[in-house]
Amino acid sequence: MNFNNLNSLKTKGFKGFQTIENLWHDSTTIPDNKGVYLVLAPELKNPIFLNTGVGGFFKGENPKITIDQLEDNWVVGSRVIYIGKAGSHRGDATLRSRIKQYLRFGQGKNVGLHSS
Repeated sequence: MNFNNLNSLKTKGFKGFQTIENLWHDSTTIPDNKGVYLVLAPELKNPIFLNTGVGGFFKGENPKITIDQLEDNWVVGSRVIYIGKAGSHRGDATLRSRIKQYLRFGQGKNVGLHSS
């Protein structure tokens, strides 16, 4: 599967393809079932990393790492920023709940706790 080609992803069953901005305004289009989701970069170019991260905390912990670590782990030429899974045989997370959690984290919120 070519992760850099939207048509290739669509033939493998991925659908929806919304911008983060659109999902901030309306998350009702996200399916309320289990599945796999991707966070993709809109363009194949190297990012500019910030000295001060804007993300929140995960399970009460600060997950921020250094710019050197980010640069060392960035895969040049890849559109994929994150691959996520919603739901397990004993969990009740859905694509909607998991992606909304991802969006809240990006807005500086503490996520990953039972109350989030």
